[in-house]
Amino acid sequence: MTWFSTLFYTFLIIRAAFGTAEVENEMFLYSTSVGSMSKLVQLENKLMGSLQVVAKDMQQKLNMIRLYQQMLKRSAEDSSEKQEEYVANPLNAFALLRRLQQDWPKWLTYLKTQPEIEEMQQQLQNAPNENDLQTAIKGLLRIERIYDLEASHMAEGLLLGKQYDSFLTSPDCIALADNLFNRTEYSRSTHWYRTAIRLYKKPYGKLFGRVLGLKRKGLNRKYAQAIVYEPDVSQEPQVAGVEPEWKDNVDNVIKQLVSQSSSDKIQNMVDKYLAVNEQIFIEQRAKHKAKPNAVEKGCRGLWPKRKTHPLTCRYVQQNSAYLMLAPLKMEMLSLEPLIQLYHDVLHDSEIEAVKNVTNHRTMVENVASTVKLITLKDAPHTQNINRRITDMSGLDMAQNNTLQLLNFGLGGYLGKQLKLQGNRIATVIFYASDVALGGATIFPRLQLVVKPKRGSALLWYNLNAAGKPDALTRHAVCPVVVGSRWAISKCIEDQQQLPKKLCLA
Repeated sequence: MTWFSTLFYTFLIIRAAFGTAEVENEMFLYSTSVGSMSKLVQLENKLMGSLQVVAKDMQQKLNMIRLYQQMLKRSAEDSSEKQEEYVANPLNAFALLRRLQQDWPKWLTYLKTQPEIEEMQQQLQNAPNENDLQTAIKGLLRIERIYDLEASHMAEGLLLGKQYDSFLTSPDCIALADNLFNRTEYSRSTHWYRTAIRLYKKPYGKLFGRVLGLKRKGLNRKYAQAIVYEPDVSQEPQVAGVEPEWKDNVDNVIKQLVSQSSSDKIQNMVDKYLAVNEQIFIEQRAKHKAKPNAVEKGCRGLWPKRKTHPLTCRYVQQNSAYLMLAPLKMEMLSLEPLIQLYHDVLHDSEIEAVKNVTNHRTMVENVASTVKLITLKDAPHTQNINRRITDMSGLDMAQNNTLQLLNFGLGGYLGKQLKLQGNRIATVIFYASDVALGGATIFPRLQLVVKPKRGSALLWYNLNAAGKPDALTRHAVCPVVVGSRWAISKCIEDQQQLPKKLCLA
């Protein structure tokens, strides 16, 4: 028996006890009069009628609860590893955050007659806020845009050609579509609205409408508005039966849709669009997409495969006496500018010790909340890590032992190629985690992609032979799709100057 069933039957017992006491009092008052006894029948009939209304209302709520439980049914995440694996998928992470921020408060309103509400309200004080939700929405939409994904595919759990056991619901898609619509990206919003409508079906449609307040009629109207607001509505497939006046005059159509068109007329229009195979919309959209920029090309894997240099890998032994005993494995990625990838230079114990700092200190958000970071100066193993940087680069770290611990979550990235710093000699990134999908470091002008690998370190020199900032070292970080990207960064400045800016890489 579920908690709700137990509560339901307890409620019935209480009501029955209250009703019995009421009848007993009435029997005492009216026991000598048969005519008065008939009033008890009327009273009981009223009580039974009221009870039937209450039972019907509670049964409807029970049905809604069971539907929601069925919709959220997933394998048990009874360990932190399984929980981290679950939220590593961006679809799971976004949907979870959106439900906690949008759906669960509405459930409290829907179940306001239940005694558990106060406890749930206390629990929801720790739920994500609106800002957290908007950050997650932007992260997922960034993944869609930069990796050129389709809304309908993402909703089915298909990410970069890999099928995951995850999905988005109609409310999830509505939240994404609304964000795009409010940003006037109407063409993109139509695909999310259409996907939301396709997912708005039995048995969950009643739940979306009654509990979450997401009525199908309102969703149809939003989709119709997005269609007519598009800069070039002719980009949509030609749908047989759609009246020409819908596209003759956009301003008039919008006015008609918003203030004059009936829900039935809009429903008829939407049904005709839904009758079109989704693949046709995808093909039409592909014809009108803008050409990808350099960062998008790199993240999508559109650059030609690099030729392997005959002397790509070697052991480094010359920078310290310690390296004579334990040489570093180095892979040469570029000679001009000099870019090197060191393998297995960070131990698991060091990684965990550094990441454990987050248990005692809060990571601050930076770069429009796409990256969280902590400055490390006296944290465990910082001295060892700085000594390893000296071993790799031959540069003295004595005057500056500051490191940055970075975490890129859902859609986290550094999309703008970072501004060159005149006093920055070199940059080092220690990868503190593997990333299942996304999160690569790219150098657009070199068409070089480096995928994160736990324990490895990427080192490049920012100055050219003339001592000037080298534009070829401009880099970016692709959005994290599945997983979490942990990194330890170090910007090696001119020895006469201490770093004044955060080392984001």
